[in-house]
Amino acid sequence: MGLTFTSLEFILFLGVCFGLLHASGRLSVRTWLLVVCSYLFYLTFGLGGALVLTFTAVVDFIVGRRLGNTTGEVTRKRWLWAGLLANLGPLAFFKYSGFFLGIIAAILHPLGIRVSLPSSPVISIAGFSYFTFAGVSYVLDVYWETMEPAGSLLAFVSYLVYFPKLIAGPIVRAADLLPQFRQGFKITTQDFEIGCGYLLVGAVKKLVIADQLASHVSTILAAPQNYDAFTLVQGMVGYTVQIYADFSGYSDMAIGCARLMGIRFPQNFLMPYSSVNIAEFWRRWHVTMSTWFRDYVFLPLEFAGRGTRNANVRASRNIVITMLLCGLWHGPSWNFVVWGGLHGVALAVYQVYASLLRKAQPQNRSIVHPGTLVSRALTLSVVMVGWIFFGTQSLPVAIKYLSRIVTWRSDGVTLSSPYILPLAALMLLAHLLINKDRNLIEEVSTYSAPARILIYASSVLALACLVPSDAVPFAYLRF
Repeated sequence: MGLTFTSLEFILFLGVCFGLLHASGRLSVRTWLLVVCSYLFYLTFGLGGALVLTFTAVVDFIVGRRLGNTTGEVTRKRWLWAGLLANLGPLAFFKYSGFFLGIIAAILHPLGIRVSLPSSPVISIAGFSYFTFAGVSYVLDVYWETMEPAGSLLAFVSYLVYFPKLIAGPIVRAADLLPQFRQGFKITTQDFEIGCGYLLVGAVKKLVIADQLASHVSTILAAPQNYDAFTLVQGMVGYTVQIYADFSGYSDMAIGCARLMGIRFPQNFLMPYSSVNIAEFWRRWHVTMSTWFRDYVFLPLEFAGRGTRNANVRASRNIVITMLLCGLWHGPSWNFVVWGGLHGVALAVYQVYASLLRKAQPQNRSIVHPGTLVSRALTLSVVMVGWIFFGTQSLPVAIKYLSRIVTWRSDGVTLSSPYILPLAALMLLAHLLINKDRNLIEEVSTYSAPARILIYASSVLALACLVPSDAVPFAYLRF
């Protein structure tokens, strides 16, 4: 399974990396140590992924250098397509070949032609989508001349394999990370404290909240036909909390690991469940992924279709295409495609609505204003329905789940979880009452010493007393 951020082995590994990195005086030595540590980390997930990652790194570096040294547009486009093919080709083959073969088989089946499908992926590669998209963004940025090519292969490899972001993000771009590496991994006392704070908060989110919910929620999502509508609503609410606590917890820990080395990652979650519309939700949920799809999919589609007469039609079409690809990015499953399509349609409808009104939702309303409450409830309802497609095993299961809620079926078992509703209420209050643009983890380092000690001690105590006995893998490790 590999090293996970919440394991004791990883804490020891991180301590060794931290010590070696900051004990080394020369930047070149630190860079080599970082690459070696990152590869050792990734090798715990398997050799196949490390080989594909190395191939991607070498090809992307060569393509970047060629793009930087070539002026002819035709030749530059050829190198661009070579780089995109080298990144997306392995991803399509190893991760999506079974999915696309399934579509072909379904089309050919009525004609009497049978296509044998692989029972499992050729190679299971951890973090495949994340390092592929990091490579794609680098190639496109160099092609668009928004950044200079990496100066050396070692520097580029250190960017691509940097272990805090390698498996499940945040998706940090080369233009943001490479300059920080060149500064020499400088760290202050405040960086160290903030890094530890991110690790603590991330661990609490993952182990105390997400993992406490996981057993009950997964049981409900796996067999909705066995439970009544009230229990299914609990499962939907529970998964809404679990997926946020799980993934934002991972992102916090990744940010903390990097901060311990003097590297700053962008924030990845900004109180998304407090959003007053679906567009704001996607500005606050998995921010680095949202901006990636905006910059490398939606905006190029908008540019290519700039001759379309109706701007609303063009934007709506491109939003839906972007979100369908975003859904498919999460995995080779129709569930993810439907999830992306649902959000795409919701975003397109909101885009037309906002365009017609020529203004967004008012931002100066109080949290108890009826308009604000209705907007938040509608947005959260769309998000929660989407999570059913995201969290269930297949499309028929998701449809069965939602149909039993809509018809409010009373047959089936009633499961009363002691965790789901209390933790959901706590999450809702936090999203409503805390300013969604504040970063409390960064702020704690400015508090008085007694206040900081109390906050950190409370987090450690929660981890010591409330962590469940069964460890649950991070949800986004499968992407």
